Amino acid sequence: MDNKKKLDIVATALEVFFKYGYKRVSMNEIAEAAGISRAGLYLYFKSKEEIFNAAIIHYGDILIEEIKKGLLYHKTTEDKIFYALEVWAIRNFDDSLHSPEYKEITDSSYQFARVALDTSYGKLETLLASLLEIYPIAAEGIPPMRLAQLVTGALRGFKTVAKSSDELRHLIQDLLRIVSAGQ
Repeated sequence: MDNKKKLDIVATALEVFFKYGYKRVSMNEIAEAAGISRAGLYLYFKSKEEIFNAAIIHYGDILIEEIKKGLLYHKTTEDKIFYALEVWAIRNFDDSLHSPEYKEITDSSYQFARVALDTSYGKLETLLASLLEIYPIAAEGIPPMRLAQLVTGALRGFKTVAKSSDELRHLIQDLLRIVSAGQ
């Protein structure tokens, strides 16, 4: 099977999901947007949920690549971690609050793509763990990967309670102050 074509389908499906949400999108619409027949789409994916899962992972991979490239332009560890979380969560947060389609994608991710979402967060945690190795808290019995899991767990919670990207930004900044305390 052509991996490039599959990736093209996933990228197109991601755009369609962001435009219309999860529930309003059909396999026909994805096939049409991808320029293939519905039968051709089924050669690559068995269901809309399968495409959605692939799209969630693809989107996470896009963000991780952007973060990796952008880290080069940030000097301190704190700046690097904050930049990573800015790209991952803060930048599009207001869209998720004001766009019903974007909110539906977020909600549907937990319902229909939990494994894909956890996979993407796992990649973020691995990246964060590599940055968190310098903190004394890691030397006091909390390994960097566990600290990264705590940060992303808090981030997921912050995203449910924050009322704006500014509030989310402040919550994350406060969390990072706690994590870096004593350095």
